[in-house]
Formats: sequence, C-alpha cells, structure tokens
Amino acid sequence: METQDLPPQKAGRSLKQAVVTALILLALIIICALIGKIAFFVLVSVVVLIALFELYDALLQTGHRPNMVFGLLCGFALLLVAFLERPALIAVVLAVTMYGAFLLALRPQRGTTAASDVAWTLLGVAWVAGGGAAAASILQLDDGIFLLVAYILITALDDIGGYFAGTRFGRHKMAPSISPAKSWEGWIGGFAASLAGGLFFAALLESLDPLHGLAIGAISGLLAPVGDLIESLVKREIGIKDSGRLLPGHGGLLDRLDAILFCAPAVYLYLRFGLA
Repeated sequence: METQDLPPQKAGRSLKQAVVTALILLALIIICALIGKIAFFVLVSVVVLIALFELYDALLQTGHRPNMVFGLLCGFALLLVAFLERPALIAVVLAVTMYGAFLLALRPQRGTTAASDVAWTLLGVAWVAGGGAAAASILQLDDGIFLLVAYILITALDDIGGYFAGTRFGRHKMAPSISPAKSWEGWIGGFAASLAGGLFFAALLESLDPLHGLAIGAISGLLAPVGDLIESLVKREIGIKDSGRLLPGHGGLLDRLDAILFCAPAVYLYLRFGLA
C-alpha cells in the first residue's frame, strides 16, 4: 500500500486495474465469509503464505538465502495453531523456527550471509505469518467472520482515504527517506476514513457499539501507515519496488496486506479483551 499518496500516473499503475483487482478480492472475501470459518481460514492461509513466499523469493532474487520451504512450513504452523486456539503453541512454533533456521544455517554451501538469512527467515514468519495468525484468531471470536471482514474493510478504507487525500492535498512528507509518496495530509485523510468505517460497521454489527467501532478505526488509522512504511523499509533494503506481480494494478500480495498484517495483532487483542 505504499503508493497511496501518489496520483495513478506517477505511481506507474493503472487505477482501473487496481479497482478491478480490489473488486475480485472483495468477492473472494464475501464468498468465503458466506461459506464459513474453515473456508475463510483457507483463504487467509493462502494469501498469507503467498505474501510470505513473495518476501522470501525477493530475498533469494537479490542474493540472500532464507530457507523458504522451512519458513513457509513454520508460517503455516503458526496460522494453524492460532486458528485451533492453541496460543501456547505459538511460542513453540516461533522457537522451532529460530532453532531450525540456525541449524539449517550450519549446512554446507550456506553462503556468506548465513546469520542474516536466519534473521530474515524468522522475521518473515513472525511478521507476515504472525499477522495472519492474528487474523485467524479473530475468526474464532464470537461473530468472528464479520469482525474480520469489518476490520479488513476498515483498513482498506484507510488506504483509500489516504490515497485521495494525499493525491489532492499532500504536501508534507512523513518519511521521505523511506517512502517519498507518504504525506501527513494523506495520513489524516486515511485516519478519518478508517474512523468513518469503524462507525459504519458498528451500525451494522450487533457485536460492535460505536465506541468499539471507533477504537478499531483508530487502531487501523494509527498503525496502517506504519505497516506500509515498514514494508517500504524492507523493500528498500532488499532493493525491489514491488513485492510481486500477482495483482494487476497493486503489485504483490504483500503490498496489499502490509497494513492489514501489521495492524491485525493489535486489533485482535482489542477485540479479545476490549469486547469482553
């Protein structure tokens, strides 16, 4: 989501393609939501593991050697234990990831950056799959499917509001050395849109009152731009523009999920304990 404050022609992407892709993704979300939790978990797992694959593949293409297969297996394990509501096993999965990555780094022909490759393998699981695990945990709450859909769309509204506000009014850059496209005006527009989205879904869902809707909107509005900037930071270090080319008009899945994955743990904790 890093290009939300650039006009379409400057970002080098087609707004029409982006809208069509977004509608297809929305249709998939609605279909899986109607089928049930297991279908939605499958959707979450597929998109999160593709995003994790994109990260590892980008690293491999730029000379790093994270252990892709091992990292993807650990990522799926993290998603599964979260969906099965086994929080104690989350620490076990992360420990296995760390120890396993270190042991695999001792193999012959491990390259000259073995220690940093261990770090990338672990970071991918904790960052990308960890955000997906939080989303899977939201699914298991009361009214979990609708809460997760609401959260995803609220965060999408933050991106949309940030795009249009930044395009129209963006003058003051948030972090020009990381993402020149981001502006404080875009952040304000995105924050306002996410608050409005929170109020909208509070009116639709019995499990959310206006205060809780505003709280989710505020969490997304505050943290979503941080998630965008973090992915931009990672891509700058790796030396890539987009995480992938899977989504026409959007780049890769990680480009679309960066804010959603980053905010998801905080939103889950709020829903888990704030709604109790």
